[in-house]
Amino acid sequence: MYTYDEQCMMDLSDNYTLLYSYLGRALINDFGLEGERALREGTRRYGRDRGIHSRQKHIDMGLKVNMKNLFSVGGDLPPDPRFRRELQELNPQERISHTLVCPMADVWKENNEQRIGRIYCEEFHPACYNHYAFDYGHTNLAMTLTQENNDYCAFNVVLRAEDLPEELKSSCFSEYDPGYVEPFIDTVKPNGKKGFETLSIKIYFYIVECAKEAFGDDGVKSIAKGLKNAAADGAKRAKITAQKYNLPLDYKIIFDTYPLSLEPDKTELWKEYDKHDDIKILKENFVPVIKEIVDSE
Repeated sequence: MYTYDEQCMMDLSDNYTLLYSYLGRALINDFGLEGERALREGTRRYGRDRGIHSRQKHIDMGLKVNMKNLFSVGGDLPPDPRFRRELQELNPQERISHTLVCPMADVWKENNEQRIGRIYCEEFHPACYNHYAFDYGHTNLAMTLTQENNDYCAFNVVLRAEDLPEELKSSCFSEYDPGYVEPFIDTVKPNGKKGFETLSIKIYFYIVECAKEAFGDDGVKSIAKGLKNAAADGAKRAKITAQKYNLPLDYKIIFDTYPLSLEPDKTELWKEYDKHDDIKILKENFVPVIKEIVDSE
């Protein structure tokens, strides 16, 4: 049996995964192919945001912007005990790996949302990894667990020095920077709650942005439906965890297991990601559903 902290971290991960699929499902149900296009564009914008954030973090740490550092230094999240990977190659120019067990893929399968999971895989990973590498990276995702009959995800992510302009080579590879000494990095274990809250705020923000650009007020109505469904599901999952550990379903366990806070005004990051009435939409559609369920216990 997992510890309470481990279970909460897994719940945070699963609720982040399902937030994406509930928002995406609402857009696709309401707008069909155009809804899928909006979801894909929002996912790409989210990926680019994470890519540039990781790049700037590494630059600030004095690290080279390359594949080895992308996949080994300063990750956003603690490891998920369910995750399994077969790493075949990791060096400054490439990362080749097979993901054997992906909790996100498992959750999408359990909820019959492999199609939306595939959208995430197709759009997020290339946008994030390639943009991290100044848009000179290449991501080949040949197989994914979100496709039928696939046993693993096949990743080949590369950044070749010969593809870079001369002015960027020294930023990416030490052999082009004579005298460069790699800094010592004192790694700190990421905080699961903060990490998943950051990711959830960003992905929600970009999906709202693209829904409003494409569909106006009707897009907001679709987002509202997705939020209500995500809230009801998140409360249900929190109740399962509460029962497993002989705890009451209260606001503490909601905080521990759901990445989005019920008090978004108190989260500093929202100041950067509240350009389309994002907090207002969340407060009107997500928060009341959670509160009604908790208060009824």
